[in-house]
Amino acid sequence: MEVLARILLVYLSFFGLATATAQTSVNVPQSITKTLDSLKKQDNLSDWLYTRIDYSYVNPRQSLSFLMNTEQERWRKPKSTSEKEAWLMLLSNQGYNQMYTGNILNSINCYEQAYNYVVEHKLNVEGIAEYVLKPWANNYTRLGDYEKALFIQQKTLDHALKERNDPLAISVYNNMAISYRSLGDFKKAEECIHLGTKKTTPTSAALVLLDNTLADIYNDKDELSLAEKIISRNIVRQKQLKPNFESAYWLLSSYITAGNIQSKKLNFAVAQNNYLQALAINDKYYNGNRLREKAYIFIQLGKIKLAQKQPNQAITYFNQVLNTFGLADTASKVNVERVFGDNRLVDLFYQKSLAYGQLGKDKEALENIQLSLLAADKIRFELADVKTKQRFQSETKQMAENAIGIAFKLLAKTKDHRFAEIIVDIIEQTRARTLLDDIRRNQQQLTLSTKDPLFQEKAKLEQAIAYNEKELLQGGESPKEIEKRNSELKFKLEALEKNITQRYPSLALSKDIKTANSLLKQLPRSAHFIEFFAGNSHLYVADIYNRQVKHVKRVSNAQQVKKDISDFVNTYYHNGPTAMMNQPKSFFTTSNQIYKTLLGGFNLSKNEKLIIIPDEVIGYLSFDGMITNDNYQPDIASWPYLIKELSLSYAFSIQTWINQSTKKLNPGRFAGLFVTHQNKNKQFIPAVAKEAESIAKIVDGNFMMDEDARVKDFFNAFDKANVLHISTHSYSSGLQKEPTLSFDDEPVFLFELSARKTAPDLVVLSACRTADGMMNTGEGIISLSRGFAAIGTGGTIAGLWNVNDQAASEITTSCYHNMLQGQAISLALHHAKLDWLQDKQRPAQEYLPYYWDALVYMGYDKKVALKPAGNSLANYGKLSALVLTAFFGIYYLIKVKKKAISPVSKS
Repeated sequence: MEVLARILLVYLSFFGLATATAQTSVNVPQSITKTLDSLKKQDNLSDWLYTRIDYSYVNPRQSLSFLMNTEQERWRKPKSTSEKEAWLMLLSNQGYNQMYTGNILNSINCYEQAYNYVVEHKLNVEGIAEYVLKPWANNYTRLGDYEKALFIQQKTLDHALKERNDPLAISVYNNMAISYRSLGDFKKAEECIHLGTKKTTPTSAALVLLDNTLADIYNDKDELSLAEKIISRNIVRQKQLKPNFESAYWLLSSYITAGNIQSKKLNFAVAQNNYLQALAINDKYYNGNRLREKAYIFIQLGKIKLAQKQPNQAITYFNQVLNTFGLADTASKVNVERVFGDNRLVDLFYQKSLAYGQLGKDKEALENIQLSLLAADKIRFELADVKTKQRFQSETKQMAENAIGIAFKLLAKTKDHRFAEIIVDIIEQTRARTLLDDIRRNQQQLTLSTKDPLFQEKAKLEQAIAYNEKELLQGGESPKEIEKRNSELKFKLEALEKNITQRYPSLALSKDIKTANSLLKQLPRSAHFIEFFAGNSHLYVADIYNRQVKHVKRVSNAQQVKKDISDFVNTYYHNGPTAMMNQPKSFFTTSNQIYKTLLGGFNLSKNEKLIIIPDEVIGYLSFDGMITNDNYQPDIASWPYLIKELSLSYAFSIQTWINQSTKKLNPGRFAGLFVTHQNKNKQFIPAVAKEAESIAKIVDGNFMMDEDARVKDFFNAFDKANVLHISTHSYSSGLQKEPTLSFDDEPVFLFELSARKTAPDLVVLSACRTADGMMNTGEGIISLSRGFAAIGTGGTIAGLWNVNDQAASEITTSCYHNMLQGQAISLALHHAKLDWLQDKQRPAQEYLPYYWDALVYMGYDKKVALKPAGNSLANYGKLSALVLTAFFGIYYLIKVKKKAISPVSKS
């Protein structure tokens, strides 16, 4: 109880004393120093800690460094229970003081340490939910990680319900409603408000809290009349209750919500008055020290001035935010190194860029929107869950498009090459950043000793999470129970990963944002990239060659272009070859139009190697089969395909390409897994057996078929082979369309692919749509190809649509033949496709891109080591077994099924 009382005293004293002492000196009084020295001599750690904490009550902002330095100044660790409780109180106070002064990331770390300290030392302390879990979750809400906030809020709610602590439960229901509202799930948000209301009485003060949030929900839903009615009633109710320093925060929040509603209704004078009322409450009760609320109000006031076309007044408000957070000097110049990850700052710099845009000051507008993206990037570094990162990346893409638009305007106006590099900077900030994080983390982790128990525990947690997610997709037990269990595992995993990072600092993700100039200097001089950015309004194409951005092209009406590409892919590729065969001229014309839109106007030299970095729906295209001129001819074999001009490969981003280039090549070991039937119906696929037989004739290696091609065989081959060939069924699973590979016994999902000690230089996915998947705005296509890149594979050959089995067999075999001749991967695939086109014996329709253009190479291009097949008896035995398998499969189809053989797709 002593700890609970002291924690409560902190929160009350903090507000009560901060008003009188906010500007006191940072120097610790001599009397405090003497007391601390005396307690240290007495080895009285508990009172030494409480003395430091008590002093921080009086100087909440100025004494923060004094409070945070406690650990390095203590002479020993806590031993007794009372000392451990005192240390817990210190951690909780550090978290609160950091949050109060606006440093959310440090506050999160402090609360996390406090929670872990309770768990590690098995402390039975009242108030842990109220004063550790609850503010910790709220910080994640402020950061924008609503998924993590909801998980911790649920833990807090469990405590509250177990202890029958209705006030805490009401507060948590309210906070959960805020999280759901922020995710756009208004139904669940209102459900939480309803559950909270059920625990109140008609005269309960807690109704104020719930109504504030309910009004925010209706405001977000654009039900403004209802929102206004609720918040107006709430303000009257609070005035009647006569606020004090504890409840005044609710009234402050009510005025902010009222301001937001009126601002949305374009009643700017009324909105401004509400915001000023909120500022007055902050000054009266908290001496203006609620920094985040103060900053938010200034931003909202600035937005009003922007709406009123008064950009200078808006900038004045925005500069007050910079001063509030200590980010600017007296001339309001931003100290870039002090910019931290916070959604307040993301909004601030974005709004400031809009203000400069109204003034016609494009350079200043661009600088501020870049600062906004920097703050957003710093938030992303702190997020743990991949899905949360991807959502956050998607949300910042519109802001990135605005930045590119300003830079493009400046480039056209000034011809200054620096703005072209800025455009590439911003494109790279929106491209496969989560993938890059995964690649770097996996590479770094694998350089360390896996004998460390932390890594062993991490592997166990990852395996358990993957198992649960697999159960969820395969329809095991209750989905709700699985998700709850997995959330707990992910919670433990994140804490463990932080411990690993503390022990091995090299594993911390780099927070340095590389500029295009530094990126381009790392490229080979001969490297030629075409990088796309698909925005809402415009589509941008950057031509990068010889370490320079040669040209940036802008295409208007991006939504129509993206729709045209999507319709083109669905019509001519995803629905089979029929449309292409029946309407060759229509295909020809549409393909040429898309080619001119995307690549028209660029100076592309004959036979050069070009690396395409696609974006959004452009990632569903294979450029080899695109038509380069509008001179239609009935002879399909003579069509002007791009493959006849250039050798193409693909990359997720420049940064991932550079990262993959550092992978050391492995010795030449080939492994192939071939599944000759589809899952449940066991429908035989003759082309798979033929593909295995054809490759075995030219490449020496380990060939596994059907019952020898199981999940354990796949992972074993992944660890040992430098070239891994997988010929099987591929599909998407569940609502999230998880990319999935089917083996003889069970499927392997994308999330099961975790970092391993070694990874192949090349994975060939001779299966359907393995480079295809769910598109995540700002991150790219979440495909199997991407999954293999994340765990260290140098590159993948994968299919963009349902692979024609005969074509896949011939082209992959030809590709291996070319690699054995010393050709790099992309060139080997390029020549294999050309060989298909140059074969004069084919039926006319097989020269259509549907047949020969499904496979693309994604990754850093290189030569791989392969051994040619020998003439040993063992090799003959292997070939015989493969031939017999194919023979009996065909016999089964003809004699038992009694139907004609037709090529069966691996899809």
